[in-house]
Amino acid sequence: MKFEHSARSIKSLILLFCYFCLLLILKFVIFAHIFIIIFSVLIGLPLAFDIGRNKKSGIQISNKEIVWFSGNFKGQIYLSDISSVELKKRLDLSYIVRLVDQNNNRIVLPAEALPKINILKETLRLYGISVIDRKFN
Repeated sequence: MKFEHSARSIKSLILLFCYFCLLLILKFVIFAHIFIIIFSVLIGLPLAFDIGRNKKSGIQISNKEIVWFSGNFKGQIYLSDISSVELKKRLDLSYIVRLVDQNNNRIVLPAEALPKINILKETLRLYGISVIDRKFN
């Protein structure tokens, strides 16, 4: 399985455009205070910088290893070194994915490098890796 994600997508561009249109509406229609507008612009800047840099991320699972990357961060682990994979669902309904190796060391995979969680679970099970699914812990 191979999955890649780019920060510069149609969805991100539409979200950024709608966000700044909302800020313009707040400023010129509702006459919001300038500090509220500045604070709101600061909230939207990380998305604008990610789109500008076009940060790429992804994961590749093969018969031998798992390779992941997110920007300049890269990593790999052989399937024979993995004892299990922990999926922890958080209160904001996102997942933390940890690879547990034979020495009980945990490696956290970057969330932006992962495909949909159901696809990841099925792929890991196809390769014979045990998946531990924990909810809201």
